[in-house]
Amino acid sequence: MESPEQPADEPKPTWRQAWRQAPVSMFFSTFFGVGHIPGGPGTYAAALFTPAIVWMSTWPLGWRVGPFVVVTLLSMWWADRAGKALGEHDSRRIVMDEVVGVWATLVWFSNLSWLAALVGLVLFRIFDVTKPPPARRLDDEGDNGITVIADDLVAGVWAIPGVVLVVWLFAAQL
Repeated sequence: MESPEQPADEPKPTWRQAWRQAPVSMFFSTFFGVGHIPGGPGTYAAALFTPAIVWMSTWPLGWRVGPFVVVTLLSMWWADRAGKALGEHDSRRIVMDEVVGVWATLVWFSNLSWLAALVGLVLFRIFDVTKPPPARRLDDEGDNGITVIADDLVAGVWAIPGVVLVVWLFAAQL
């Protein structure tokens, strides 16, 4: 799907041009540049942020949810601006959606163990790749920062029951 800002006959900007056009949005939407690492930048970003989620899981719920909501809303704006600068609304370089997606899975759990966090990360990535309803529709039909983030929030919500099951089954070991 072509971005309305980027006609089909014009070449897409290079990532360097995009950084010059929207430096703050590119910095944050690529999760401090992780989105430029070849391979699986979304997985790298989610994995790098997971220890912070484990650390935050010791905080009261309101202290965890507040920053999550603020960063999620900012991420929608960053992703929209970065997508316009890159000439594609859901570039692989934009990985902040994976960060807030895994955060959506794990923010609700207090005192997370590393096993529960790992299960949450893996399940989130599985659902992020497979795109269960309505994530696929958001991904296919969206063309702005809201839908870039929203499909990963859906994947994060889909992963929550798996984490609950692991925590319940292995409560004595966690």
